[in-house]
Amino acid sequence: MQTHARKKLEIVVEAPVLRRVEAMLQDAGVTGYSVFAGLEGAGETGGWRREGLTGADEKRLVFAVTSPEKAERALERLSEFFADYPGIVCVSDVQVIRGE
Repeated sequence: MQTHARKKLEIVVEAPVLRRVEAMLQDAGVTGYSVFAGLEGAGETGGWRREGLTGADEKRLVFAVTSPEKAERALERLSEFFADYPGIVCVSDVQVIRGE
């Protein structure tokens, strides 16, 4: 079976700025991604749960698999954004069976 080298982006972002992150991915040419709701977790500033009235502190996980070139363009945009906003961006090398 042939596989194709790709980059996997995993982005944890606060729900109110999700659309901005999606726009950065699209501007970088990343056409496919999935968004999942964060239920609870803990970080540098303590724990959080999806229980707020406003949703301002809710988290989203954005998951994308793309070419190394598109991932690099996305990372350039995301690194500037996350200099001012809280969140996490993880990048890993993956192999996929469908290259497109």
